[in-house]
Amino acid sequence: MWYLITLISGFSFATADAFSKKESKRTSAIILAWIREAYALPFLLPILFFIKIPELDQTFWIAIAICVVMDLITTFLYMKAIQIAPLSLTIPYLGLTPLFLLIFPTIILGETLSFLGIIGVILISIGTYTLQLDRAKYGLFEPWLAIFKNRGSLYMFLIAISYAITATVGKLAIQHSSALFMTIIYFSLLAIGFTPFVMASTKGKFKPLVKHPSSYLKIGFAMAVMAVTHFSAIGMIQVAYMISIKRLSLLFAILYGWLWFKEKNIKARIVGGIVIIAGATCIAFA
Repeated sequence: MWYLITLISGFSFATADAFSKKESKRTSAIILAWIREAYALPFLLPILFFIKIPELDQTFWIAIAICVVMDLITTFLYMKAIQIAPLSLTIPYLGLTPLFLLIFPTIILGETLSFLGIIGVILISIGTYTLQLDRAKYGLFEPWLAIFKNRGSLYMFLIAISYAITATVGKLAIQHSSALFMTIIYFSLLAIGFTPFVMASTKGKFKPLVKHPSSYLKIGFAMAVMAVTHFSAIGMIQVAYMISIKRLSLLFAILYGWLWFKEKNIKARIVGGIVIIAGATCIAFA
């Protein structure tokens, strides 16, 4: 069941990204970041009437605070990345998240890599290289260096690190509450957190926030489905397992980039995405 729920989460995430990419032509990154959270609330808040409100302790609030602060930054960077660079080039770097889920425990807890884990690291490195294989004509290491030369790719690289942290801390918050309750509180706090920045960017005007309601609600609905399935699945299984399977979203994003936005060099990016997923899967089961 967790596997199916995770696949739905990955597809919904890629769909929200595609809608956001399309909307980014006429909407700023900071407003888009707010839309992804705020417009999910009409679909999330009614759930409160059908669930039991759990007792909350200090651990929950500390965990949720860490996640919210980090995601306020990463969501803005995420919207900026898909605004300035192709989906098929930026989104696949999220496949690096399971790598960092393996690295952080190694550094902090002194855990060692298994053979399967090492294979996974190698596959992810190869997949990352393949994403920008067209740049190899400028030098052998250029595809890897391109991560730091393309702002969109660099943002996604940093986001992949952040997601490894928030996925782990987010599960801690779920353990001290419930998946659905945590999802609703999380998105509500993110929407509230973005509001002052959005109002500053619009000079206090509300019109830009409701200018294209049908488009905004599409993004919000996709994000609501993603959030509910994400936190439900992550509460059922180890974080690395769930995130690795969810990263199938990058293949959906590559296909969206090809079909909706006519992005180029798609074959190399599909191959790179598949290899990254293979590596992430090895790490998950290492």
